Amino acid sequence: MEADVWAISRMPSLEPRIAVVGVGGAGCNIVNDIYWADPSLDTVAINTDKISLRGSSADKKVCLCRDVTRGEGTKGDIRLGENCARAHSEEIRDALIGHDAVFIIAGMGGGTGTGVTPVVADIAHSLDMMVFTIAIRPFSFETQRTKAANEGIVKASAVCPVTIVIQNDKVLENAPDVTMEAAFKMVNRGIVNFIREKKQMISDTAIDHIAEINTILMDVDEHNNLPLSVLIDDPISG
Repeated sequence: MEADVWAISRMPSLEPRIAVVGVGGAGCNIVNDIYWADPSLDTVAINTDKISLRGSSADKKVCLCRDVTRGEGTKGDIRLGENCARAHSEEIRDALIGHDAVFIIAGMGGGTGTGVTPVVADIAHSLDMMVFTIAIRPFSFETQRTKAANEGIVKASAVCPVTIVIQNDKVLENAPDVTMEAAFKMVNRGIVNFIREKKQMISDTAIDHIAEINTILMDVDEHNNLPLSVLIDDPISG
């Protein structure tokens, strides 16, 4: 199996070094936003879909199992996603090594996000990093993805003691008049703002206080940003 890794050089990283890893389509979309929003964060995009990955902006890109999936993704096969991640654990490790903390972002319910995320979290923990996982639960009407998403969240939280579960439905509860496209953007902006806030906490406060989820204090503003706290479904922290 062959993995393609593309690296893009930008400005030198500031201390502490923090990586933001997007896994699968949803995760890579958010990493794309973070890449442009905050150059001080190191971004990594991991996917089994070659075309989607090429369209993502990130400092490093890891394409998994290209010879197996033909670069077309896992087609919802979670086991395939997990096996691809394990087969390319060294490439993932190389993308993470040297960082002090990592945020892993993925949509749950598909093959790549659901299958790969626990493997990435496990590798990050093996490197003695502080690890946050942000798992995005699908909308309730996406019934075919719900069971897989629930299983993926259980696996992710078992590996990563600080797993934050985002419920897409809560966007519509708090902003019922927005379009689906606007709802996705609101989730993405909430996650980007959360990560930027936590980055500052990592720089400014003691390690023991960084994982306190209830310190999120963002307000709804004129850009329709929702505080991530209102989107959290079942935060699992240790």
